Amino acid sequence: MTDTEVRTTSSPTTRVPSRRSSPGAPTPSPEHWLGEVLAAMGCRRAGRKWQCPAHGHTGLHSAALAIGRRDDDRGAWLHCHAGCSISAVLRALGLRPNHLQRPPRITPSRYVRLRGLRREWPELRAAAHRETAGYRHEAWHLYGPDHAKQRLRRADGSKTMRWESRNARGEWVPGLLGTREVDLPLYREDEVRMAAAAGESVVLCESESSCDALHGVYATTWAGGAGSPPIETLTRVLEGTDVVIVPDHDDPGLACLDRLVAALPHARVLVGEPGEDAMDLYGRVGLDCFLEQLASARTAEPRGERQDFRSHAG
Repeated sequence: MTDTEVRTTSSPTTRVPSRRSSPGAPTPSPEHWLGEVLAAMGCRRAGRKWQCPAHGHTGLHSAALAIGRRDDDRGAWLHCHAGCSISAVLRALGLRPNHLQRPPRITPSRYVRLRGLRREWPELRAAAHRETAGYRHEAWHLYGPDHAKQRLRRADGSKTMRWESRNARGEWVPGLLGTREVDLPLYREDEVRMAAAAGESVVLCESESSCDALHGVYATTWAGGAGSPPIETLTRVLEGTDVVIVPDHDDPGLACLDRLVAALPHARVLVGEPGEDAMDLYGRVGLDCFLEQLASARTAEPRGERQDFRSHAG
């Protein structure tokens, strides 16, 4: 019996023979190896997401499987936006968890051929709207388990947003599926509740990008813009929470601030320099100074006296 035969019959998880790499041959990174496996399987791709081998077998659906490199550089990560577990995805690929760090030493195409993974896949549901042509993906913002807002941006800096929602079959499809933005949970609402339970302050600002930029700070926002804050949701979730409102310092932002302080009279207010939003203020003064200003922020005064709330740090 040859060495290859021994390796292919020893156990169900080692049926694919190892390939001796030639000297100097580059070793593909785990995320690239996995992507090439999906491509060799015939999976269709939309943007950065693939058809998921654990669930995307029948019917029209959206690409749901995202693959990337871990922040610590120790292998790949997988995430199915339709809810499939990592183990289910790996099982459909015939892989083990350790293969996310060290994929089998075999070319993806040969692996797919020997495993018999090649198949016909259903068409993808159109995942992008015509009005997003020319934009590139920048970030996903999750609103609860069933809704996600995608931020896209052009090379000239202009941006647009689009929604995806989980349908009754657990697949992510374009749109809000009849849900109104005003009825969505707050951004990072679970973290807000954690902060409230721990007695920590929560920053209420006007955009998801500002929330994401405030590292080391609990922050939240709502799905709509300055013109449509969900007053009932904000009042219910933030009642009894130490809230500091950091509005965009422009006319729409200050008009929104008036509505917020009317609904949250216990909230304190911190306003940056003209034209600044929470992200700009944080970037200008840094974390330590930003925390100091949050701690010293006071409850709202009439709009004409609001210059006292401006940041004076250089």
